[in-house]
Amino acid sequence: MENFILYEELGAGHNSVVYKGRRKGNLNYVAIKCTDKTKKSEITNHVRLTQDLDHPNIANFYEWYETSNHLWLVVELCTGQKDYKVSNHAVSVCCHLLTV
Repeated sequence: MENFILYEELGAGHNSVVYKGRRKGNLNYVAIKCTDKTKKSEITNHVRLTQDLDHPNIANFYEWYETSNHLWLVVELCTGQKDYKVSNHAVSVCCHLLTV
């Protein structure tokens, strides 16, 4: 994660926080989700599901990192609230289907 700059917090849930960020030397912003490492199996499922998806209503997954206490997911930053809600809902539905 030393290659990224974190900016403001965009949102938080029970086990994670999402930040606006960007890779050093790049001007494009991304969303960076920081999750407790105890959720590794759930995050692994999420990564496996989203890494190959290509759909305009689902945020693109770029990469992930593991540190001693956290997992960090780098995904497309959705700038409009409508886009965020659609993307978040679509990923939630896909993740639910994966666990069924």
